[in-house]
Amino acid sequence: MRELKSIDIEHEISKAELLERLHCDDDDEPYERALELMKEAEPLLRPSYVVKEFAIDEIKHDGVVIEGNFFQSKIVANKLKDQRNVFVYLATCGRQISSLIDSTEDTLDKYILDQIAYITYLHAMKEMSARIESDLGILRYIMLCPGSVIDWSIIDVKKIFNLMDGMYQEIDVEILSSGLINPLKSISGIFYPTDEEFDSCEICMRANCPSRKAEFDEDLHHSMVNL
Repeated sequence: MRELKSIDIEHEISKAELLERLHCDDDDEPYERALELMKEAEPLLRPSYVVKEFAIDEIKHDGVVIEGNFFQSKIVANKLKDQRNVFVYLATCGRQISSLIDSTEDTLDKYILDQIAYITYLHAMKEMSARIESDLGILRYIMLCPGSVIDWSIIDVKKIFNLMDGMYQEIDVEILSSGLINPLKSISGIFYPTDEEFDSCEICMRANCPSRKAEFDEDLHHSMVNL
């Protein structure tokens, strides 16, 4: 089965990225402060990702079994019904930045550092996407994540970590009892090659989500909830 891995990706946060995330101009205080904080944060940023392909053991009406781990979701089962294999992935900004964010008391500084961590996470996702295309030859695919798919509990992130044991330690992330990942600017999920047009944002009812990539589709949401 195929794997991809990149640890501590070389990256540089651009002025445009900072201004966009901070919603300010280059002569505003948040941007000037961000330049100062970047010097402190830069050694702690470690954008990384791991990807591993698995055979699907079984597809049931209410979920799928991968390497003995049952992932309960009718939507995921429906999406994977024609698949024999699936790719599992983890991507992160790097855990060391979390300590700096947690120890920062100033509200503005904490917000700026959080945005720096988010941009770094996006860099990891961007390189991962490029290598999915170049190394795996997969040009179009759908990503599904526990907690983002409406009937797939975030608790199943623990099972993703079970599958990725031996790899997630290399990128220095950990799973919390809540199902969240430390650091928070990390993501886990699955993807599979397909020509179908679909984004889980289309069936997510969360309002004002900063990560939304597609508009909510009420009809699609209804049809999937009632699978």
